[in-house]
Amino acid sequence: MNIITVARQIGSGGDRIAERVAEILGYEYLDQRLVEEIASNADTAVDEVEKYDEKGEGRIRYFLKRLLVPEVSPGGVSLSSAAYFPEFGLEFPYVMDREAAEAAPYLDRGTYQLLITTVIQEFGQLGNAVIVGRASQVILGSYPEAFHLKIVAPFEERCQRLMQTKAMELDSARELVDKHDRWRELYLRNYYNAVWEDPLLYHLTINTAKMDEDKAVDLVVRYMVQ
Repeated sequence: MNIITVARQIGSGGDRIAERVAEILGYEYLDQRLVEEIASNADTAVDEVEKYDEKGEGRIRYFLKRLLVPEVSPGGVSLSSAAYFPEFGLEFPYVMDREAAEAAPYLDRGTYQLLITTVIQEFGQLGNAVIVGRASQVILGSYPEAFHLKIVAPFEERCQRLMQTKAMELDSARELVDKHDRWRELYLRNYYNAVWEDPLLYHLTINTAKMDEDKAVDLVVRYMVQ
């Protein structure tokens, strides 16, 4: 195996574990780099890509967007700028009139999903990489050379860690953790028809409340070099 995908809960320490494993193994660490690759491929700004990055939507909002505003492929006919449905509380910032579309590169949810899937598959074929998030455990699920790792920790412990690292109040930390957990669940379900909690997606799940980061890194590295 020469590819590691890392699914992680916010506040679990998964990002640090992934980065340290990549450093020890001499693998490429792919997290923000994926966003930058898509921005480059789509000829758009990084902050435009981040609007879609690992963010899911509730089932009703997701269904209404698909129903009311079918996504247009790049270079297709853009829709009216009246893409706002106050009765549903929905806005579609990626739907532009013709003049706006000509003034800026086009990026929508469908384009993002196509690009992120393609980029991850390309890195999967190259090997020697640690890929963080972005449904990589699903996209590379059938790759025989991929090792799928999941990093978790209890909700309250993750909140306490965020309070310390980000100087947040407890209520704000709880809100942030809850939001990110829902985003990851919805992202996999809506766009890849997968369940984030499904244990069969992963080779190994590590609870950093039970195993510290040093031991987690050592465990993964030892497995990869055996």
